[in-house]
Amino acid sequence: MGQSASFEFDRDSSCAARARHAVRSTLGGKLPDIALERALLTASELVTNACKHGEGAIVLRLAHLRDRVRLEVIDAGLGKTPRIRDRADEDGGWGLRIVDQLALGWGCLEGTTHVWADLAVD
Repeated sequence: MGQSASFEFDRDSSCAARARHAVRSTLGGKLPDIALERALLTASELVTNACKHGEGAIVLRLAHLRDRVRLEVIDAGLGKTPRIRDRADEDGGWGLRIVDQLALGWGCLEGTTHVWADLAVD
């Protein structure tokens, strides 16, 4: 098992930037640049969704495993299952589309607002 870390953010307009900082400080120099960029963007999108649609504090968990990075974002929402919107436009709907393209796989624990994404490290 590799390195893991957990961060908690207040729900405000800076939480996505703070999530990117946490990812960079934890994984920077340990991943190829492209893998780090995938992790930064994925964390930003998932934390932004938690901020927009969830409740309470937001927790970001990172696990650098041998062959992948796992990001998990948890908030105290009501368990509304995240899904990719039918259409994306200037009002949103891009976040999970981006995560879907970047991740090896992603999903949520049923009945919770605990979303995970696995990213390639190469």
